[in-house]
Amino acid sequence: MKRIVRLYPSAWRRRYGEELIDLLEEVPATPATTVDLLRGAAVMQFRALVDRVAPRLASAGGPPIPTHALQRHPTATALIAALITAPTIIFVVVSFLAYQVELPGMHAWLQPFMDGLARAPRIVDVFLLGAPFLAFLIAALPLIGLRMERVDGDLRITLAVRARTLNLIVLAVCVLVGGFLASHLLVEFLFERP
Repeated sequence: MKRIVRLYPSAWRRRYGEELIDLLEEVPATPATTVDLLRGAAVMQFRALVDRVAPRLASAGGPPIPTHALQRHPTATALIAALITAPTIIFVVVSFLAYQVELPGMHAWLQPFMDGLARAPRIVDVFLLGAPFLAFLIAALPLIGLRMERVDGDLRITLAVRARTLNLIVLAVCVLVGGFLASHLLVEFLFERP
């Protein structure tokens, strides 16, 4: 039974270890006691992990401090996301104008690019398809805040969502472009294959 005490976090053992060992000498070793000790060790390890990851916040009041670098620079992440998805946006807009709207001269201008894209490595296709989804994640990360703290001994996890105009615009564009690409691929796969 004393070996189970070693499973508790070291800070906890320094403070309460001797008391627990004294108590264990007075209590008979039963399966229930062993299970209770193992459960207590797991709970204390989890609490120690939470205390390391999300230390107690000072009760000075005011807004929460950004927890990761992306939250400190939401405009920069929105611009990075826009740059990542820009080639896909350009490709979708030009393809739409050439093949759906059928603007004069666009088809002839775009065809050499499309032929080159057909010969390009598959990684180019993967990038064009994946860019809106990657950009969506990059633009969304600064808007989401996860905070863990202890309140009266209980763990409280708070999820906060911020509304930043530029990030929301980039998110909307990513959804539109990604949705357009996904629907185009689905229609092409289902209806245009022989």
